[in-house]
Amino acid sequence: MVKNSTHFEINLDRPSGVFCAGEVVTGSMTLHASGETCRSLQISMVGEANVYWSVGGGDNKQDYHGKKIFLDSERTLWGNFYRTTVLDYAGADAEFGGAMGDGDMYIPCLPNEGSDGGPMKLIVRVCGYSWRKKDDNLGEILLDGKELAMHGDAKTYSLLRDGKPEQGTVTIAAKFVPTSAITPNSDRQTAQSQETLVLKVLKANGLRKASMLGSPNDVFVQVWRAPDNLVTPPPVGKKLPEPDMKITLPHQVMHFKFAFPTRADSPGSAVVRCGEHAYIAYYIKAEIDKKSSYDPFLKYPITIIPLRPAPMPQLLSQFMIEEENQIKKTKIYCLACGEAGMVTIKLNSRRAYAPGETLQLTGSQVMNSSSISVSVRVIIRQTIQLATTGAWDENTQKGYQKFEMGSKEVGPGSSIGLDEFHAVVPALPPSFFGARGSSTATQEPLTFTYELSLQAKASSGHKVKVDMPILISALPPKQQAIQDAATSNNQVPIYKPFEIQSYAVTDDSPCSTVIMATGLEDGARKIVDSATGAANLYAPVDRGAYFAPGSSGTLMYQPQVATFQSTSNTIEEAIAPADFGKNAADHATAHSALVKNMKFNTDTRLVVNKWIKEYPTATASLTSDGFAGVLKKVLFSLEQAAVARELTSGMGNGVLTTEYIMKSIDACPYSKVELVRVMAPYVSDSRNKGVVLEQLHSFERKEASKMFVR
Repeated sequence: MVKNSTHFEINLDRPSGVFCAGEVVTGSMTLHASGETCRSLQISMVGEANVYWSVGGGDNKQDYHGKKIFLDSERTLWGNFYRTTVLDYAGADAEFGGAMGDGDMYIPCLPNEGSDGGPMKLIVRVCGYSWRKKDDNLGEILLDGKELAMHGDAKTYSLLRDGKPEQGTVTIAAKFVPTSAITPNSDRQTAQSQETLVLKVLKANGLRKASMLGSPNDVFVQVWRAPDNLVTPPPVGKKLPEPDMKITLPHQVMHFKFAFPTRADSPGSAVVRCGEHAYIAYYIKAEIDKKSSYDPFLKYPITIIPLRPAPMPQLLSQFMIEEENQIKKTKIYCLACGEAGMVTIKLNSRRAYAPGETLQLTGSQVMNSSSISVSVRVIIRQTIQLATTGAWDENTQKGYQKFEMGSKEVGPGSSIGLDEFHAVVPALPPSFFGARGSSTATQEPLTFTYELSLQAKASSGHKVKVDMPILISALPPKQQAIQDAATSNNQVPIYKPFEIQSYAVTDDSPCSTVIMATGLEDGARKIVDSATGAANLYAPVDRGAYFAPGSSGTLMYQPQVATFQSTSNTIEEAIAPADFGKNAADHATAHSALVKNMKFNTDTRLVVNKWIKEYPTATASLTSDGFAGVLKKVLFSLEQAAVARELTSGMGNGVLTTEYIMKSIDACPYSKVELVRVMAPYVSDSRNKGVVLEQLHSFERKEASKMFVR
């Protein structure tokens, strides 16, 4: 639990705060209210890459920043004020949907509203963001939320301002969902609302420029319920009413539950040592949105363990690099000189490892033909690239961090083989090459990957070395994949660290070299602190007058890493327990056991995971009706996609078809796109994807079509 003594407490249902990509993050927020006046009370989950570095000093100091949002989903807990994510540097055309949840707003229906109720009048305003909260009105509309939801697809509206036509349009879609399907039971949220209108902003185009200085608009959309007495349509030339800025929080303790889904291809949490700070962080943020500049808030960091990247077969075959050079025996100032003789290095290794695995260096050796001793060192070097993401300034910065695996002395005229050199890969965040996120980031702010280096270093400081680009994988390779690679012709030379991305699976596509994992129980022997350190998640702009009086303004974030067994012959055992597959009960018995356990356990995905391991035959032979029937038992809609991916992991290769998706979306009408996202990459008949796409709204089909990869 993290606590702000002034306002908030946040508790996760999983106290460790560690989740796998694709899981749903659930918990509760308690507010010790004191009758404050505000615009609204908000809770959100954010996942972002954030970097900052500076060059020079004093008057010549230049600061560089980069940020990319991967996930930003917000809920209004109290008040009549809803908003999307701010898209930095969006300019005239803002495209939402790049980051998960960035354009979604959740508006609880009043008792007389909803799918069977009356009109739901909403004022929608497109804004240019100002940090002083003097946001620019770029145009607004008045719409009926029910009418839009019943329309069943997106609509584009021309913007108005003060009742007159304004430059630009906004495109929005809406749907009604049961509140219980997206929010766990809460003493305040569900008592007054059985249904919620999900308003989804897709884009705002042709916007006027808000700043006289010419900088691009930072665009977001805000919504509030229109007064009951507002004339529809409003008179020409009449300004639409402003939102209520004076919501009063009661003098009492309030409790709210929350749930935020993550994508299966979400990047993992990471901190690297480069610049002033560089990290990928996820956190829950509770905030009292005041009219003034500074808001009382609390950030609660969590860790997301990634499921990608995974190696392609080319990275699993042994590859050799050889180097021969003179070693220098003396050092004068910064120069090494005086030839001592030749040193030959041979590095033989596969080029993909998961944290915790033992390096396989059979056939590697160092031959010291010189007249002096050398120290042989095995090093993993992390190569880091930072980049700005703004519209005006594209700059980059490189950095490195070294992790020594071990060393041995080799005397003059001697040689050493590394067949028995046992070095374990430390808890390093898996290689990261970028991920889906906010559409306005002009570059990936943070990417990093690794090299395996074998060095022979003299006391002079001079060294002979070879560097082999390697992938730090999120999952260990299967032994069968390693054996297959040993007998195939996969000798692909890779010279530069980031070239290895071409031989890595970075999305949620099927990968034959690793066993499909869905949760922490699938293979992680240990969850440990990252070897790359910690970072402060609070920027100077976060230190508001209302937040944590007397605090240092720091929140040291130490992400964690999943490590695996280091002995290569037990990797499969790490993923699949020893009792996997021993229960061969009939399918009716297996199904009854699953239904019973789902009824009495809150973590449905974990229940299904255990069932798959206990009854693998029943899982592998699930029909499309049986698959959909399991999903229908998952009453909390946000968990249905995670359970679908769990079932997919237990089915044999080539079994899943588009028929399974069709039956599943029929059974789960509020999770259609989410189900397609996790199931489509694994279907064997993607040629039939058209029948699935027809079940989606037109604005959803383009993205969904890309998910069918086979």
